[in-house]
Amino acid sequence: MPSAVIKQFVVEGAADFPLAMLTADECWPARAADAAAIAALQLGVGAATPPRKIILATVSKYAPNRQRWIAAGWRVIA
Repeated sequence: MPSAVIKQFVVEGAADFPLAMLTADECWPARAADAAAIAALQLGVGAATPPRKIILATVSKYAPNRQRWIAAGWRVIA
């Protein structure tokens, strides 16, 4: 059986991070810094900051779902 291929993508946004998208796209923060950035966004730390870039990893064949990210107020940039 072939092993799963982990791919990464980058999302950008300034609103609360859409945690439900982690489940929808079967993804997770790629680095500890990305997990910390998500936590800071959820807590409202730096609410008046410019958009943040978060690197996510996934093994899903169909992720990321760009339209869902846009609907959640974020966008896939890479």
